[in-house]
Amino acid sequence: MLNPITFARKPEYFFHPSQALHRFRRLWHNTKAEEIVRLPWGALVRVNTAENVGIDIYQYGIFDKIVPETIWRLLDAGETGVDVGANIGQNSSAMAFRSGPSGRVIAFEPHPEIFGELRTNVGRWPASLTTCLQLENVALGTTDGEACLADGPEFQHNRGSAAICKPASATGRTFKVRLRKLDNYVPESTTVGVCKIDVEGHELDVLEGAKKTLERKGIRDIIFEDFKAQPSPVTQLLRHHGFDIFRLVERWLKPVILPLETSPESGGFFSYNYLATLNPQRAANRFRTPGWRCLMHF
Repeated sequence: MLNPITFARKPEYFFHPSQALHRFRRLWHNTKAEEIVRLPWGALVRVNTAENVGIDIYQYGIFDKIVPETIWRLLDAGETGVDVGANIGQNSSAMAFRSGPSGRVIAFEPHPEIFGELRTNVGRWPASLTTCLQLENVALGTTDGEACLADGPEFQHNRGSAAICKPASATGRTFKVRLRKLDNYVPESTTVGVCKIDVEGHELDVLEGAKKTLERKGIRDIIFEDFKAQPSPVTQLLRHHGFDIFRLVERWLKPVILPLETSPESGGFFSYNYLATLNPQRAANRFRTPGWRCLMHF
């Protein structure tokens, strides 16, 4: 039962109260294996309620809210967004909403089944979100070719856990997927406003495949996961290219960005999400406003 204390503690309910109403109504609803959910900015997605991304979106209206919130604060109308590891499309749709019809979003999802779900979800969105959305069923890496993508042991409960691996070490189902460099998709005339990377430990390869783009300062802000001790190979590479690195930390009133050297337990909720930016003053200004803005668009 959803009680007032839970409501007050959850920004997903407090800043998006209609989601609390949806949760309350579902007490009398038998949850199906798949449900269609409306994200706070209006995009419809079909979710699998047996795994972590799907059940969070079903219950709270959003998954890992600090990532779409960071997209919301940093990506402007008319800019280019890149979503590496798009899954079923939550963050791609946030990018499309923020960049608008005059912008561009490229969404990469290598898993063939999840890509099919992404494409189906995109078909549910209004033209204002899809006009400049480019879907790519490829993995990104250091070279062009093919790679082995494996589900892994946690896939049934975490369908974002599929990862590139060597065939000899693969567990679960495997797929042969196309492998491309991000440099191939970002022409020299283009500057990416926000690039989100969530590829289960493959982040360094993605960035090394964007060497030309990084050298010409062709990406302003990068949101990424990193499970390694800091400073890691990923953060060292990004600093080499002139980025300032921040931890993305959730607090009830709003997200905050803290310097990488700050202890991860310094208030808020610990996460493995980071922000690399070429314009730290702009990012700091964008994170001053209180509230969870991605939840408040309803």
